[in-house]
Formats: sequence, C-alpha cells, structure tokens
Amino acid sequence: MRSIDTEDERIASLLIADEEDLPFEGSRDVEVRLRDGRRFVLTVHTLEALEARLGGAPSFVSPRIVLVRRMSDGALLHAVRSALDQGLERFGTLQAFIEE
Repeated sequence: MRSIDTEDERIASLLIADEEDLPFEGSRDVEVRLRDGRRFVLTVHTLEALEARLGGAPSFVSPRIVLVRRMSDGALLHAVRSALDQGLERFGTLQAFIEE
C-alpha cells in the first residue's frame, strides 16, 4: 500500500493497493480513512477493465462502480472526493475500526 497526499480536511489518509507483485488489471482498491474515524474501501476501475470483465457477455452488473479515465493519483483523488460529495457509503464498503 502507498499513501496519496490529499490536502482534504475530510480525509485522514488515502491508501492505494498497487504493490508491484499484484497484477494490474485496470482496477485498484483504495482505502479511505476519514477524519471522523470511519474507513472505507473503494474499488476503482478503468473503462478498459470494465470492458475486459464484460468480455463477450451482453451485460455486466456490479454495485458501487467507481470509474476513472486513467489510473493516476489525480484521478483516484478526484474519484474519492466525488464519492465523498455524493455519500461515500454509496460507493465504498465500510470497514471495522482499527484498534491502535
């Protein structure tokens, strides 16, 4: 996991799962830790990743789609901020609190 600086008063940290040993298939898991203590995991996809998952099927159905034009820190931050503005609960999965 690596961290992205957000400079957003709502976000305590933004962690991206992009280890070199993980295959890149156009999707990334993003852990969003909010300043209020909640944390969510979002799966962010590129259009190419969704097309690959569609394959030859006539449809693809998935809840909580978060789409970026290309996988970049700026696009990921924009996606997270947009999800926060619309209610992060609609796009991410709430995680258990961390005992530190």
